[in-house]
Amino acid sequence: MQAGDIVRFRFRSHPLCTTGPWMLGLLIEYYKWEKIATVMYEETVYRIRAEDVQLHARGEHAKHR
Repeated sequence: MQAGDIVRFRFRSHPLCTTGPWMLGLLIEYYKWEKIATVMYEETVYRIRAEDVQLHARGEHAKHR
């Protein structure tokens, strides 16, 4: 995942809870060693655990691998 990608993410009410609606947001930054993604959703910035974030679409200027 790179900055500018569209990601699916969800909030957990409890660490053992795996349910919750998936929402789409803009990935601001993600560092693998932190395992935390910074996502913008409806003009608000959230920091979310990487296990609750999935790539939805590559950004327009992302390098293709």
